[in-house]
Amino acid sequence: MHILYIHQYFCPPGGIGNNRSLELARLWVQAGHKVTVLTSTAYFPAHLKGGDKQQDLEIDGIHVVPLAVPYSHLMRFRERVKAFLQFYRKARQIAKGLPKPDLIYASSTPPTVGELGRKLSRHWEIPFVFETVDVWPDVPIGMGIVKNPVLKCWLNRRVNRIYREASLIVALSDGMKEQILTHGVDPQKVIVSYNGTSLKAFPFQAREAKPNLKIIYTGTVGLANGVEAIVDVCKLLESRGVSAVEFSVLGGGNDLARVKAHAANVDVKGLRFLDPVPKEQVADLLATADIGVVTFAPFSVLQANSANKFYDYLASGLPVLLNYQGWQAEYLEQWNCGRASKMGDLHAFADNIEWLLQNPTARSEMGKNARRLAESHFDRKKIAGDLLAGFQRILNSGHSTRAVE
Repeated sequence: MHILYIHQYFCPPGGIGNNRSLELARLWVQAGHKVTVLTSTAYFPAHLKGGDKQQDLEIDGIHVVPLAVPYSHLMRFRERVKAFLQFYRKARQIAKGLPKPDLIYASSTPPTVGELGRKLSRHWEIPFVFETVDVWPDVPIGMGIVKNPVLKCWLNRRVNRIYREASLIVALSDGMKEQILTHGVDPQKVIVSYNGTSLKAFPFQAREAKPNLKIIYTGTVGLANGVEAIVDVCKLLESRGVSAVEFSVLGGGNDLARVKAHAANVDVKGLRFLDPVPKEQVADLLATADIGVVTFAPFSVLQANSANKFYDYLASGLPVLLNYQGWQAEYLEQWNCGRASKMGDLHAFADNIEWLLQNPTARSEMGKNARRLAESHFDRKKIAGDLLAGFQRILNSGHSTRAVE
C-alpha cells in the first residue's frame, strides 16, 4: 500500500513538536508499506531546513516532501490562516506531480489540509481518510475566536463537505468523536484513534514516596492551553502555606510572555520556566517529575482535547492532574491514575494537588496504574496497526471517488 500522509506540522527527529505522524509513518514503513509525507518545514530542526530550494528527504524509510512554509505558535490568528492557505496552494501544486498513491491520510489542523485531501482524492479517484487533531470549526467558535455568523456558516459548510467525502474520519479522542457526530456524520464512519505515545521513548520510572512534589507541564503555551492556571494555583498554594510543591513549565507559544509577566506580577516562588527541547529529551525531564499536569482555558469545547502530553505522562508512570473534566478525567478515575477538577475551579485544582502531596503511597500506586493504562490503550504500535487495518478495509471495499470535472 502507498499512503500519502499530509500533515503540515510533521516533526522529524530533533524537531520540537508532536511526533505522532513521524512514529505512525515509521511503523507503517516497517510493516512493509510505502509512505510519502507532504509537509512544511515549520517543525524541522535547523540542519534539515534548506530554504526555498528545499529538497525531498528520506527519514527512516519515509519519503518526505517538505515545503518552505513558515508556521509558529507565536503567530497571530490571521498569520496562521495565511500560513494554512499558503501551504494548501503549494502542496496542491506539488502533490499532483507525485506518483499516485493508493490512499490519502490528511491530518488536520488546519482544515485546509482536509480540503487538500478531498481535492486530491477526486483528482486521483482514490479514497482519503480525514484525521481531526482539533475539531473545526467547533474549537475556534467555542473559544469565541470566530464570531461572525456568516463565517461560522461558511466554515461549517466547508468542513461538513470534507466529512461527507472522507471514506473514514479519525477522531483523536472520544470527546472529539462526539463533536464530529453533531455535524450529522454517520457514526459508523468515525473511529477513535488516540494521539497515543511511544512506550519505548517514555519508559516507566518508579518514583519514591517522598514528602514533596515536582509538577511538570510540557508543550504549547497558547491561549487555549490556559497555563495561567498554573501560576494562579501556585500562588493559591503559597497563600495556604504549602511550600513543598515545585512547578515547571516546559514549552513555548504565543501566550508564554503574558504568562511569565503574570507570574512576575503576582510574585510566585515555586514556579520555573524551561525552554522547549526536542521530543527525544522530554522523557529525561519527565523522569525528574512526580506529577504531570494538563491545563486548558475555561472553554468547554476544549475538554475533548487529545493533548500529547497526557499520554507521555502516563507512559512515564506519572499520575496526571487535570484542571478540567471530560473523557480523560473518566480514564483517570477508572484506572486510579490521577485527579481532575471542574473546569475553572481553582480551589478544587489546588485541593487535588494538596491531596496528592499528602498521600505519597497512593501517588506511587497511581504512577504504576498510569503506565498500565498507557500500555493497554495508548501504545502507538497498536494505534498504527489499527489504522492500517482500517485503510485496508477501505481499499478492499473498492471505494472510488468521482474525479473533478
